[in-house]
Amino acid sequence: MHRSTSLPDLADAVAAVAADRRHAAGVTLVAGALDRAADPRLDDAGEVLLDERRAPGSRRGEAHRLAAAVERLDRAAHRCRRDGDHTGYVLGFQAARALSALHFLVRDGGEALADVAYEAVMVCGATEPVIAELVGGRR
Repeated sequence: MHRSTSLPDLADAVAAVAADRRHAAGVTLVAGALDRAADPRLDDAGEVLLDERRAPGSRRGEAHRLAAAVERLDRAAHRCRRDGDHTGYVLGFQAARALSALHFLVRDGGEALADVAYEAVMVCGATEPVIAELVGGRR
């Protein structure tokens, strides 16, 4: 398994994904981020992701709604932090990052793979699993 803790290695892994595989790689990363976040506030995101997987670009009209939802999740997470609920802050932050990854994918398709990958790293807290997904996708 490929091991790394650096963002430059993540950037290299993203750059190595062939253009015709970038969207599929983004779908895989978003699915993993949503699974890791496991937040019930993200339940509707699965349907959007499924549609995006089936027909890339079909949910582009959802981009503004997704961006607003990310903003709401970020604000809620920061309220938790301010109130001393650190668990709520971390979980809310992860949910916002997972939804942000979906937003980038829906808005920009495979061109947003670097943004999707970075948000996926923020959800899982490490570059290794994201790089492994990207590298594994080339096998």
